Amino acid sequence: RALSSRGASSKFDAMPPKKPGAGLASAKKRPHEAPTKGRRAFAGTRQKVPRAGGAAADRFAAAKSAGGSVRGDGRDGDDADGDDMMDGALDVDDDGARGRKDEDDSGDDSDDEVKETADEKRLRLAKSYLEKLRAEEEEAGGDDSEDDDDDADARNLDSHDRLSNRLKNEAMQSYGRVRREVARRLVHDADDDDADDDRRGATWRGHKRAVTGVALTEDDATAFSVSKDGALVRWDVETGNKDAFPRAPPVTLGIDGGGGGPQSPPRCGAHTLLCVAASSERNLVCAAGTDKRVHVWDTRSMKHVQAFASHRGSVTSLAIRQGTGQLFSASADKTLKVWSLDDMAYVDTLFGHQSDVVAVHSQRRERVVTVGRDRTCRFWKVAEDSQLIFRPSPGDGHLESCAFTSPDTWITGSDDGTVSLWSTTKKRAVMSWRGVHGFGGGVDGEGEHGVEGPKFFTEEETAAAAKARADAQSLCGVSSLTANAPSGVSNAGRWVNAVAVGKGTDVCASGAGDGAIRLWRVCDDPGRQLVPLWCLPARGFVNSLAIASSGRFVLAGMGQEPRGGRWA
Repeated sequence: RALSSRGASSKFDAMPPKKPGAGLASAKKRPHEAPTKGRRAFAGTRQKVPRAGGAAADRFAAAKSAGGSVRGDGRDGDDADGDDMMDGALDVDDDGARGRKDEDDSGDDSDDEVKETADEKRLRLAKSYLEKLRAEEEEAGGDDSEDDDDDADARNLDSHDRLSNRLKNEAMQSYGRVRREVARRLVHDADDDDADDDRRGATWRGHKRAVTGVALTEDDATAFSVSKDGALVRWDVETGNKDAFPRAPPVTLGIDGGGGGPQSPPRCGAHTLLCVAASSERNLVCAAGTDKRVHVWDTRSMKHVQAFASHRGSVTSLAIRQGTGQLFSASADKTLKVWSLDDMAYVDTLFGHQSDVVAVHSQRRERVVTVGRDRTCRFWKVAEDSQLIFRPSPGDGHLESCAFTSPDTWITGSDDGTVSLWSTTKKRAVMSWRGVHGFGGGVDGEGEHGVEGPKFFTEEETAAAAKARADAQSLCGVSSLTANAPSGVSNAGRWVNAVAVGKGTDVCASGAGDGAIRLWRVCDDPGRQLVPLWCLPARGFVNSLAIASSGRFVLAGMGQEPRGGRWA
C-alpha cells in the first residue's frame, strides 16, 4: 500500500506485522509515545492537505467531483480504514533527524524558506546602524571641510573608540544619566516681529473650566489635558485637532459597597480631574481627581478600562515610571500608592508624609520624589522601601511642585515664588532663587523686584532675571510697578504650581500666576547649577507644564484659578 502520492522507500512499503495476541490496544501507537529509531514517528491524526498542482491534488479534485471519499494522501476511504495514525507521518533517518515527507511528485524544494540565524540578524542590524551613523555624520559635516585627512580620521565610524563612545553616550542619554545640551540652542522670539506663528506660540481651547494637568507622549506628537470640568482631551501637537474621551463612569456605592465610607467620592465636585499621565508604549492614559479613583483609558479605542480605588482623599498627582507600567499616585490622604498597569492591580502603599502630598515625579530607575504640605520633600527608594527627607530653609514657603533633572537631582517650586535645586548629597537645597516668581521690578528692571539670587550670581544677573519677568508681564497686561499683587490677582499668583524638565535635556520651566513662564538651564558648574534664561508671557494661572524632549516647545495648562482651589 502506497504511503503518499509519490513513491516511498522500500523499508516503508508496508506496515510491520502485528504481534500475535496484542489485541486492539497494541495495534496502534499512541501519539505521545516516543518513536523508535528506524521506525515511523506518528504526529497524531493530522490530515494532509495536497499542494496545488500535484498529482494528489488532481486525484483529490476528481474524487470530490465524483462524490467519492479520498484521503489527502491519494488513498480512497475504504482502503484507509484503521490507518488514521499514518496521517502526518514523519521520516526518521539513521541520525534521528526528522523531516516531513514531500507530498507532490515534482520534488521541488523552492518552497523551503531560508531562515535568518541570530548571528546573521545581529550582523545585519549592526551594518544598518553603521550606515545610519555615517549618513548622520555626512549630513552634520556639510561641505565646509578644509583638511580631508583630518575629516576622514574624525569621521571614521569604524574606529572602535569613536563608535563605542557614541553608543555609550546614547545609552546613558536614554537612561537619563547624561543630559543633552539643548538650552544653549534655544532662541527667544519675543522681540522678533518676523517670527512664524508656530514659533510665537498657539492657544488651544477645548475645556470649559481651568486646565489642571497636561501630559506628552514619548514622541511628543500627542498631548493630553484634563480640567475641572471632568473632561479628558487628546490633542495633535502639529495640527491642534482634539478628541474628547468619554467621561469616567460615576462611582455609586450602596450599602453593600461601603456606603459613605472613606473611599466614597464627595457629594459635590466629584467629577473634577486634577492630574493626567500617559504611557504611549502601552497605549494607556491615566487621570485622577476628587473622586479618589485613578481612571485608565485605552488610547486606541478611547474606552474606559479600569478604575483603581484605594485612596481616601483626592488624588493630586500621577507619574508613570519611564519604560515600565509602574504607576505612582499621590493623594491628600498623606500616602503614595504604587499600581501596575500591566496587571491592572494595586501593588503597595508608601507612608511618610504628615500632610497632603501635592506632587510626585518619577524617573527610569525605581526612584520617586514627592512634596507635601508638611514642608518636606521626600526622595523614595521604592525597592528598598526607604526614603530621604529634605526640608526647606526656615522662613521659606511650602513646596508645591517637583521634577527630576537627573537621577539624583531635582527642582521644586514653592508658594512664595522660590525655585530650588536639590540633590541627594545635601539635606538643604543646593541653590535657590527666591522671589523669582512674583510682581514688581518696573518696566526697566530698576524698581523693587524682590528677586534674591544665589551666592555666586551677581546683582546684574539678578536684575536681568527680574527684568525678563517684567517684560513678559507687560506683554500680557500685568502691572509690574509694585511688589504687591495687582488688582484682581491675589498672593496666590506667586505660587509655583508647576515645574517641568525636558526628558534627557538641560531645559527646565516653572510657572505661577504672575503672567510669566520662566525657562531655566541646568548644568554641572559649581555654584551655577541653575541658570535663568528668559520668560514667556502667560496670562492666568499655570497649573501644569510639559516640555518636549527636543526642546522645541513648552506645553502649559492654564486657567483662571489655581488647580488647588477657587478662592484665589
